[in-house]
Amino acid sequence: MSNKFTNAVLFLHVLVFFTGCVKAPKPVELEAFINVSTDLIQAEDNGGNFTLTILSNFNWSITGATSNCSVEPISGEKDKTTTVNVVIAENSADERSFSLKINAGKASKNISVKQRGKNYAATSNDIKIMEFAIKPKENDGIYSEIVFLRGNGGLEGFDGEHDILYYKANLSSLSASWSTNAKKVVVGSDELVSGQSKQDYRDNVVFRFYAKDNSFKELVIKLKNREESCSGLPILVLTTDDGLDITSKEIWSAGKFKLDPQGNSAIDELSGITEIRGRGNSTWAMPKKPFALKLKDKSTGVFMGMSPHKRWVLLANYADKTGLRNKVAFDISRQVGLAWTPDSRFVDVILNGKFLGNYQLTEHIKIDPNRVDIEEIDNEETNPDKITGGWLFEIDRYYSNGETRYFRPAISQLPVIVKEPEDANSAQMSYIQKYFGDLEKLLYPTLPDGTNYSESFAHLAGVPDSTEYHGLIDINSFINYWIVQELTGNYDGRLPGSVYMHKDVGKKLTIGPVWDFDQTTFLGSKSWLYFDYVPNDGEYTNLGYRSVFFAQLFKDPKFKARAKERWQEVYSDLLGEVTESIDDDYSLIAKSLEINWIDIGEDESQGIWGLNDDDIATGGRNHDKNLKCADAVERLKNYYLQRVNWMNTQINSW
Repeated sequence: MSNKFTNAVLFLHVLVFFTGCVKAPKPVELEAFINVSTDLIQAEDNGGNFTLTILSNFNWSITGATSNCSVEPISGEKDKTTTVNVVIAENSADERSFSLKINAGKASKNISVKQRGKNYAATSNDIKIMEFAIKPKENDGIYSEIVFLRGNGGLEGFDGEHDILYYKANLSSLSASWSTNAKKVVVGSDELVSGQSKQDYRDNVVFRFYAKDNSFKELVIKLKNREESCSGLPILVLTTDDGLDITSKEIWSAGKFKLDPQGNSAIDELSGITEIRGRGNSTWAMPKKPFALKLKDKSTGVFMGMSPHKRWVLLANYADKTGLRNKVAFDISRQVGLAWTPDSRFVDVILNGKFLGNYQLTEHIKIDPNRVDIEEIDNEETNPDKITGGWLFEIDRYYSNGETRYFRPAISQLPVIVKEPEDANSAQMSYIQKYFGDLEKLLYPTLPDGTNYSESFAHLAGVPDSTEYHGLIDINSFINYWIVQELTGNYDGRLPGSVYMHKDVGKKLTIGPVWDFDQTTFLGSKSWLYFDYVPNDGEYTNLGYRSVFFAQLFKDPKFKARAKERWQEVYSDLLGEVTESIDDDYSLIAKSLEINWIDIGEDESQGIWGLNDDDIATGGRNHDKNLKCADAVERLKNYYLQRVNWMNTQINSW
């Protein structure tokens, strides 16, 4: 009887545990789309009948119709192509516009209706020009609205000369938009249609706005590319459908993307539909925001020679004056031979017409044949053999920020976040927690139960034996990963932060890929960060301070000997190849960085992102933001070489 009672109590404890840690899987939400034949209707003053063709995967409806702009039908069924009749009434007054909105699920599209009016200006003195602009939605190669005039109809404030900044546009065929009571608008002998007629802006363009008596007002438009403001990097143009800024890390905003090679013949132009949201932990709080992209079509995401995928991130590198820390760490990772390292390319970014400067377009860490190449397992799998794989983990002190699957192994108390399988089931969670528990028993073989692994008690943990734990972890991956973390001097990884691991079906736990090196790295340290790090007693009480097994692993003579052997194999490439890549990458992005930063003594016209008081006084987290970019890069390279040589001396003395 007592055994049954004990088992029942144990069952209730387990049930309570999983009820607290495991949430029900979220249903997959169908993404709504709307295809419409046009987003602009241009009507003459006498009105007329127009048609729209609409297709959506959701039932849809149209709002915004009026007696002067009627719509029939105003709704339609999903998955059926529907022709909609739009009737525009005659307009005896001034030019006018209407706005129709198609709504389907969470998606929406706006249809702009513009109509000329019969109430034309009698003489040139009566001509009003309320707006004259060149708009991105009417010009494929224009990414920020160019406004020459916007007001109450007079020419006060008219500025006919504009420079295009930060990118080079094709000026040979652009259309301007205007709002006016002029009877007609003419360039040369051609009568123009607002938002449609194309002109060559490589030379000055003279627009004449005619009144009824054939008198006119004239606007001379001068447009040029200011090429000295261009970095030469490709431009990644992002637009949200609602035109609003990205303010959330949780909510995806529907939008579009375009990669403009800016004359780089080796780079293909790309465009497509994407969703955009914010990302990052501490970096999201910085002025220059990092973003995540989720493309609708994988085939559109073949960015600059990288493997196709839907998921990408834009690293802002705001804390890093060099812009290179993440890239250099990725290069080191490839040199030491980690299974997969994120690929990346540098771009300049424009979001909703605003130039944001230099970004690092980077592969998102996902299970995929071209990324973390392991078998993907869904959260309905319970087969004991299958649930041994499909695992992608992130060990990170921010584990409680909205994560639904995480655990802390009993000894190390590492905050292990389960990224995949997404919403892992209870059988999967039981398996992986036991796996980590079994591993820790081998890595801390004599540590008494309930004892903190901190400086005061680490000597009680014993010496692990690789002949016992080698069946559970990929030892080579841990050695290669350690080299990257030590060589970059990455403090973040031992807090811990952004430490990834993965495990395939029937395979060992593997550490990697590497991630997040933009802060407190390459600082020229001459001490070990991971090799012998154990949190002191004060740090241990803060669950943020944990290192990943390395102090215990290096107690094992066989692990230490293999680490020395591996270092000697890669040392020459780390010394030569990586430093060459620093020079090459900086030469590529030097102009972009110059545009990106407003340095000490410069005004806002000389860059995009300024320095705060701490940046100026101390140089920020990397102690170099108060330097010129070239000096910061040189310092990074020197500190890197200093670290390589210091580690070489230390390791060869083992």
